[in-house]
Amino acid sequence: MKLPNHTSLKEWSSVIEALGRGEQILLIRKGGIADPTFGVEAERFYLFPTYFHTGPDGANPDSPDAPPDTVTITHWAEVVKTWRVRDLELLYALAPFTVMDRENLGIRYRFREDQALHILAVRAWRLPNPVTIAVTPEYSGCRSWVSIDDELDIDGSVPALGEAELQRRIAEVDQLLGCAVG
Repeated sequence: MKLPNHTSLKEWSSVIEALGRGEQILLIRKGGIADPTFGVEAERFYLFPTYFHTGPDGANPDSPDAPPDTVTITHWAEVVKTWRVRDLELLYALAPFTVMDRENLGIRYRFREDQALHILAVRAWRLPNPVTIAVTPEYSGCRSWVSIDDELDIDGSVPALGEAELQRRIAEVDQLLGCAVG
């Protein structure tokens, strides 16, 4: 089976690795510089690792000296629950649930301060066969979503967390964000 439209969310490689290890279940998004706003374009999507960020308001701890010519897609995800956060202190309270440090959470918050941050609880899946793809000009730039040309088979994928543990962690975040718009 393949995901419709080959939809991929670009995310820091360190975040994808944490999702894949089951250390993190959240994606914290506002969109890229090229995105006027952020929205969930697909309920199921590949996780496209990014290593480079040239934006004026942020730094990616995974940044090499130059963007890579290829990336390896190792995981995909499905959205389980969403919230929107407009309060910086509430966002900082999510620090234990993410590998992003307080400084980078603040940077994401301050980017387009008129927009809420989208918090996505996702079920991450490890592909049975990671696929290395060429980074084309269509995949470049600071935007959140790209449609990759390559066919990636998700049959045989393994979830990072069991259902009970995933639901337990979502409940923890839900309790914390109880008043945030879902």
